[in-house]
Amino acid sequence: MMPILVLVPMVMGAAIGLLARYLLPGREWVGLFLNPLAAAAAAGLVWTIGALMGATADNGWLWLLSLLASLIVAVVIPRVLPNRRAHADERYLTELRATKA
Repeated sequence: MMPILVLVPMVMGAAIGLLARYLLPGREWVGLFLNPLAAAAAAGLVWTIGALMGATADNGWLWLLSLLASLIVAVVIPRVLPNRRAHADERYLTELRATKA
């Protein structure tokens, strides 16, 4: 029963990621599936690590840490990715202009 239970925090993490995708600025730089999938993966990873350490499904800390990890990932991605993409686009545009000259 415990291995399949990891799906519950993953679904909740995906919901957090989807909600963050639409509420936070910078969503034009983040694909539709990146934020929810990354948040779900973070929740599943923390849940799996906690379960391997001996935490059971009735442990509130396991739930809290799993959902907190998904929230952190869902907030960090829209903050970091737009800056990286803007710099990469700027470098590429400079490169294109240099080859035309």
